[in-house]
Amino acid sequence: MKQQYTTNRSRGAALVEFALILPLLMLFLLGIIEFGMLVLDKQTLEQAAREGTRVAAVGSPIATIKQRITNSSAVLTNQNEMVVTLSYSTDNGITFPYTLADASGGVNNAPSGSLLQARLDLPHHLITGSFFSWLSGLQGNAVMLHTKVVMRRE
Repeated sequence: MKQQYTTNRSRGAALVEFALILPLLMLFLLGIIEFGMLVLDKQTLEQAAREGTRVAAVGSPIATIKQRITNSSAVLTNQNEMVVTLSYSTDNGITFPYTLADASGGVNNAPSGSLLQARLDLPHHLITGSFFSWLSGLQGNAVMLHTKVVMRRE
């Protein structure tokens, strides 16, 4: 009878140890998943900015540039929340005061040799909900992702 009592007791100890370790394991597992999704969104955003800036560098119209950015970021679930800012600089990139627009003939209005910038901003909504809400830098369970790419207008 004493043997069975010891076995039940060690099972109880294992259950208590598991209950103590489970939150830490969940934190690591969910953190790895969330970080992976964050990196995926950031890489997708950077690739979309690169694609859009390249199309802008060859003088394509604004609609074509935005369409290329949209197509390149199609895997983003919240693509409709992405803010696209297209601008150009004539002072070697010190400032980007001019907004890119269509000129006559359907090409963009950036002069040849100027620097073009595509800036994309996107909120990455945490898939874990409010699990990581205690982290700093979150705005409503979302992390703001920013990227910008600069290329010279051909």
